[in-house]
Amino acid sequence: MDEIHSSDFITWSEPRRLTVPGLNFSSPGNVIRDGDRWILCVQSYPILPGEKYGSEESRLWLMSSDNLVDWSEPEQINPEGCRGTWTDSPRQIDPYLVSWQDQYWCFYKTSGCLGLLVSEDLQNWSEAVPDRPVISRDWTPDGATVENPCVIHDGESFVMFFARVGRERGIGVARSCNLTDWEDIRYLEFPDLAWADSGPTAAMVIDLRDSHGFWLMAFHGERDDDVHGKAALGLAISNDLENWELV
Repeated sequence: MDEIHSSDFITWSEPRRLTVPGLNFSSPGNVIRDGDRWILCVQSYPILPGEKYGSEESRLWLMSSDNLVDWSEPEQINPEGCRGTWTDSPRQIDPYLVSWQDQYWCFYKTSGCLGLLVSEDLQNWSEAVPDRPVISRDWTPDGATVENPCVIHDGESFVMFFARVGRERGIGVARSCNLTDWEDIRYLEFPDLAWADSGPTAAMVIDLRDSHGFWLMAFHGERDDDVHGKAALGLAISNDLENWELV
């Protein structure tokens, strides 16, 4: 897992490696402030020989930093994996952290759905909703599975952005007042991407309204480019979280 930085979102530094090979740490969710330190959530994604995707041993981890430059070694949370009764898989990937009501909440993906862990101390975690996912493929407009959650505060409610999984990708959106019950689950109308025919995915949204007057979204896309690599990142801005303009 690497880090790059920029002062203008145009010119970026060379990648700097944050983790060592082995467990294939990847898919960093987000960074939150906890007292005098920063907390970053990541996944381990061990891929067995001959396989394409991470195994059932994929888990969630936390890293901490005092300065956003020097990071601790990853520390595993919930080593036994998913304990919800709604799936037989312990696999957990795609973490995203939220601090709310004096508790920490960690969204994750397993079995094509999104689950939710809760903790009071970032050490001891339990399933917030043991008997069901918080968003299921049964609730998406076309039955697609979901991944890569991103949850932000918007007024009195939360807005979740998630990735639609399938040949045609896309960004989904949902709203909640309590993190566990989500409604108005749908897909965003998003500008066409000349460099990613399958569409956008894995959106990360941050609030820059105070400093720049808009919401900023970073997202992932795949392009047909054997020279520069198939994976690429894009940026979009919005004033209302509904209508997005490519940067």
